[in-house]
Amino acid sequence: MRTRIIDAVAQDLRYALRMLAKNPAFTSIAIVAIALGIGANTVIFSAVDAVLLRPLPFKNPEQLVMIWENATHLGFPKDTPSPANFLDWQKQATSFTGMAALVERSFNLTGVGEPERLDARRVSANLFELLGVRPLRGRTFAPDDDSPGSHVVVLSYSLWQRRFGSDPSVIGRAITLNG
Repeated sequence: MRTRIIDAVAQDLRYALRMLAKNPAFTSIAIVAIALGIGANTVIFSAVDAVLLRPLPFKNPEQLVMIWENATHLGFPKDTPSPANFLDWQKQATSFTGMAALVERSFNLTGVGEPERLDARRVSANLFELLGVRPLRGRTFAPDDDSPGSHVVVLSYSLWQRRFGSDPSVIGRAITLNG
């Protein structure tokens, strides 16, 4: 019984290959259509996997929320709150385990090779603790680092590799950002 099934499948495959060889234009179009379909499905699945399926690399990612200040009257429906407003929200919040601030900034890194413009974030000292993220080397921010005049930087892994050659001695060294 099994050999008859295997023989039938082999015969069908030989017939299919003969038909495809007789019509090269149709065969080419079919191969291109299948390749495009596989490629499109791969791209879509990769995006869905990265955005929807794979959890964020933080402690309790399902509990994370982002809060904005509504300044629609100024043309900013999602405005970054002022530091004073953030501190008020942080003191008065009873529904959150913790609250951290983050704002996008750009910095010029100089003094280490060619000057470079860096897209960075200014964050409150408790951000890494709130996210449950630990540094690969060195430390994150301490509560005193939120004080005015404190100048502490946490380098991203990619910047540490690219600009500092993965040198562990960069920890504790001064770097120059915006002069």
